Amino acid sequence: APLAMCGRVRSTLGADQVAAASGGAAWKNPDQYEPRYNASPGASLAVIRRAESGESTSDRVVETMRFGLVPSFTDPGAKVDFYRMFNARSETIAEKGVFSRLLQQRRGVVLINGFYEWAAERAGSSQVKQPYYLHLEGKGGGSEGDVLRCAALYDRWKGGGGGDLVTVTIITVEASEPLRWLHDRMPAVLRTDEDVAAWLEGADDRPSSALRPYGEADMKWYPVTTRMNRGDFEDPSCCERTRRVAEKDAGSVAKLFSAAANKDEATGEKKPPGEKKPTGEKKRPGETPPAVTGSGGVKRAKPSPGGGGAQ
Repeated sequence: APLAMCGRVRSTLGADQVAAASGGAAWKNPDQYEPRYNASPGASLAVIRRAESGESTSDRVVETMRFGLVPSFTDPGAKVDFYRMFNARSETIAEKGVFSRLLQQRRGVVLINGFYEWAAERAGSSQVKQPYYLHLEGKGGGSEGDVLRCAALYDRWKGGGGGDLVTVTIITVEASEPLRWLHDRMPAVLRTDEDVAAWLEGADDRPSSALRPYGEADMKWYPVTTRMNRGDFEDPSCCERTRRVAEKDAGSVAKLFSAAANKDEATGEKKPPGEKKPTGEKKRPGETPPAVTGSGGVKRAKPSPGGGGAQ
């Protein structure tokens, strides 16, 4: 089965960003939104949904929801598992009852800054899970980037004893061609206002044409710190560009051999014929997928922690 996709996101939006991305929709409960650079299932996310009758003068509202669907039919008092259904595959949402019942009245659009994915990369004699941060480039070329709007489904559970628990699952589609080196799934990005409207205003259980891979040039990515491999790591450096571990390792080895070569020259020791010094690996731009090589190279890797979620 394909690995789970979009289980770690950056969710640090300001009220002005949410307002701009939602078309000025009223935010019902911004006090429940807790910004996180490394948000995993259970975290709070800002979600656009259709307004209920008499709820707003607009046809849309924004509501803070918890990441990871807990169906309304979950037994009262049951232990909540946000990791069970944090993603839903677009190809099967109309066939699975847990999702198809939500298609008519409970469609949403999750608002995030970006998301993370992992690749297994060769670093010396071992492999490391190298995290990458994926985001949209801002229309003005700004570093903050545009808000990612992702198709979603939400539900309300009344069995928790503390009021309604409102939860959401992010819908995934096949990865676009530029991202397939990293993963075979990606969030269903709704890039235009027309796509957002087509998804939110749909009222049947047929798959929407808005749910499709997004691979335009404004989707960017770059490597970030391996401290992201810990689900509890929370810091602005989560999404800061860094050098890949494999690149650092190659550079260190090159320096080691360079130092040895200098020592040989100083002592007059001759090197065996044909022996060459290894060179450091060239830095690959974050927007360029690493090439896959025969023995090592790059493989898709499952993020840690968080094993399930794709239904």
